[in-house]
Amino acid sequence: MLEPSLFPDVARFCYVKTGTEGFDLVNFQNLHPLEQSLVSHSVEVRKAEFGDARWCAHEALRELGYIGADPILRGERGMPLWPEGFTGSLTHTTGFRAAVVAPTKKVLSLGLDAEKAEPLPEGVLSMIARSGEIPQINRLREAGIPYADRLLFCAKEATYKAWFPMTHRWLGFDQAEIDIREDGTLISYLLVRPTPVPFICGRWMVQDGYVLVATTVEEGIGHERLAY
Repeated sequence: MLEPSLFPDVARFCYVKTGTEGFDLVNFQNLHPLEQSLVSHSVEVRKAEFGDARWCAHEALRELGYIGADPILRGERGMPLWPEGFTGSLTHTTGFRAAVVAPTKKVLSLGLDAEKAEPLPEGVLSMIARSGEIPQINRLREAGIPYADRLLFCAKEATYKAWFPMTHRWLGFDQAEIDIREDGTLISYLLVRPTPVPFICGRWMVQDGYVLVATTVEEGIGHERLAY
């Protein structure tokens, strides 16, 4: 369901599709005990989501040649702590879990988000959209994308996932203005300062009833490392 065109060539990804009802704890039960402990007090559905997404992450790392067995733990605000030399992103939603990873020699940060391809609940768009983003949502709807508001939400989430590992700072919905294009590309213009990059590029697609958005910050291209 995920396609290589969403990601830089050096990245590797893995995904799992599950039923929308019930859950399977096999992947969770096969995780390192330290990974299991991160959600040990959660309900079983949450454990299943977590286990599937972490399994995808380990599979993607193996495809990049990583042979270690280190657990992928959590840092600030739930940020995955990847093995040294790698960066990546995780996502999970009803019926779908995925991960993408890349070597930090080529990619500074990645973001990945997936949601069901359906409109947002009433009132949510006004909470996440800047005034300049409303016209493009209307344009996308007129172009036959009724879930354009959900696409914007995914783009903001994927932007945040790429932003936070670089800065360890919160990024509100109103702190990035996103230009979503009908050709499957997008640009997130960051409105906060200081910032290591002025914008974050991404790609989007819709497959099997899901909106998928991936963002990438390539190493050494127009960014400055910041100390916090």
